[in-house]
Amino acid sequence: MWQSDLKVWNISEWNYNFTGKYDQIEFLNKIAEWPKTEYERYTVLEWWSIYDIDYDLTNKWLIKEWEYLSFVTNPTYISKYQDRYEFLSKAGTITTMEWFLYPDTYNIDIEWNFVDQLVYLQLENFKNKVREKYSSQIASFSKLSRYDIIKMASIVEKEERSSKNRPIVAGIFMNRLAANMLIGADITLCYGLEQPYETCTPSLIAKKVSDKSNIYNTRQNPGLTPQPICNPSADSISAVLNYSNTDYYFYLHDNNWSIHYGKTNEEHNANKAKYLN
Repeated sequence: MWQSDLKVWNISEWNYNFTGKYDQIEFLNKIAEWPKTEYERYTVLEWWSIYDIDYDLTNKWLIKEWEYLSFVTNPTYISKYQDRYEFLSKAGTITTMEWFLYPDTYNIDIEWNFVDQLVYLQLENFKNKVREKYSSQIASFSKLSRYDIIKMASIVEKEERSSKNRPIVAGIFMNRLAANMLIGADITLCYGLEQPYETCTPSLIAKKVSDKSNIYNTRQNPGLTPQPICNPSADSISAVLNYSNTDYYFYLHDNNWSIHYGKTNEEHNANKAKYLN
């Protein structure tokens, strides 16, 4: 019989893994420990869409292909989370949780449903970093509806990397909408192709830019995209809510990703000749 000097052993019901050799006391100490939770540290980048997240999770062997996509577009799960979150229920009838899946770094318990945990944490983060911070400003923003604010923010997120420049780019898109011009952001058509942005190369965009049947192609179809094209950060949402009033209607990035603005098409063409050759 093992002696433990009157120590009370509280053994939890669990599956244990043992490696190496243990004496009697070490063995009892080992199984008396609470099971140690193992976490996967996973980062969702700011400019990713649900297609990017699924693609990355699959490549890292964390899920089966399409598992994340299927979850966030499943009406049952959408309804489940709409019962939990007011901001989701106010979105009405939606076919995806795309714009609420906040980009950040998360610790996921690998013993439980990975996708459900990740989605829950993303929604919690959206509530804390967007809903609670910007709710009154979003409600009072008269230029766009609540949903259109996020659509616009998602385009700004994809089109401009610099926080300093994002309000100006948002203002350019606002100017285009007010003038009944096309948004004209090449990157939006990638979402209609239902693939991660990593595989939507400039050459592919060039081939597809004239495809009007792609309802996410803002070079061919007027207005904003039917849905957000990624999960925008709070910075991009703030850029839309606090967009810069300028006379610019055009912009381009040179080969060093520096941005150049134009008030007229003539100025824009001059920038093309100067910075893209």
